[in-house]
Amino acid sequence: MYLGEWSNNDNRHGRGIQIFSDESRYSGQWSNDKPNGLGVLKQKNGSYYDGQWRNGKAEGYGTAYLTNGNIYEGEWKNDKQEGKGKEIWPDGSIYEGQFHNGLKNGKGTFTWGNGGGSYEGEFLNNQMNGKGVITYNDKRKYEGNWKNNKMDGFGKFEWPDGRIYEGEYKSDKKEGYGTFTWPDGRIYKGTWKNGRQDGEGKFYDVKNKKWKKGMWKEGKRIQWFD
Repeated sequence: MYLGEWSNNDNRHGRGIQIFSDESRYSGQWSNDKPNGLGVLKQKNGSYYDGQWRNGKAEGYGTAYLTNGNIYEGEWKNDKQEGKGKEIWPDGSIYEGQFHNGLKNGKGTFTWGNGGGSYEGEFLNNQMNGKGVITYNDKRKYEGNWKNNKMDGFGKFEWPDGRIYEGEYKSDKKEGYGTFTWPDGRIYKGTWKNGRQDGEGKFYDVKNKKWKKGMWKEGKRIQWFD
């Protein structure tokens, strides 16, 4: 059912309200028999979109309010989030950045609700992918490469007590070659596996002020070479 203005050739044109067969309701501007301009589409389940339309689809700038409490405000194209936008979750989490094809793609910042920390960097299909920095609420910080929401590739992890790891990661664990530095000056340089020293490495002895080469297994030194 349509209530509103018409053009001379019997097309919906101007301002009007359309109630569709699925009980969704559009109220706003029309042109050439389609929503064009500013309008609000409200679904039967209570979710709605308020913003710009082009040829019957959300396009331009608008805000979507979903039944799960999520809110998206930003740019749209062809009924999907496209360009710059901001998404807010009921727990207070916020994403601000780029969208493509309805998903977080490109550069952006995600801040977890309830003081859970923040990530600033690259996204691919809603996941942290590429280069980025995450800062936790306990002041830990990781800067480096990501793959599917996990530390993967080269990166640097810093703890608030002064510990630093700089090296390779695989699926959130130290894997490959890396350097671990303790606040008291001790240093381990060598291979890692499953998050632990594993394989050949060298250790800086602060007391004797010299490097020692050795072999490690599952985080424990099992042999000195000299």
